[in-house]
Amino acid sequence: MDVKGFYTSINGNYEKAVSVMMNDAFIERMLGKFFSNNTYPEIISSYEKKDFKALFSAVHAFKGVVGNLSLTPLFEISDIITEMTRSLEEVNLDKEIDELQNRYSSVEKAYQDYSK
Repeated sequence: MDVKGFYTSINGNYEKAVSVMMNDAFIERMLGKFFSNNTYPEIISSYEKKDFKALFSAVHAFKGVVGNLSLTPLFEISDIITEMTRSLEEVNLDKEIDELQNRYSSVEKAYQDYSK
């Protein structure tokens, strides 16, 4: 599978990713960095601790990265969570966090299949 195939498999936007990242090699490098950073675990941990300031900060950063990488399924749900936490007040996000976890797992599995 090539980079474009990876994006197709996750319903991402390959054309947009190339327009931002300029070439497949840079996209590959940034995908590797994305899956090795701690922003996603920080989102989950912050929600479990009900630390909505940390949650907002983490999910906002996550949204920016997945937006630049054009990982559409992750961008869509992180955008929803970002807006729901913008006030920094406690809100029930069980459904949204579950959806984020499902989408992240799917995208991560597709990336692992791609990067083999």
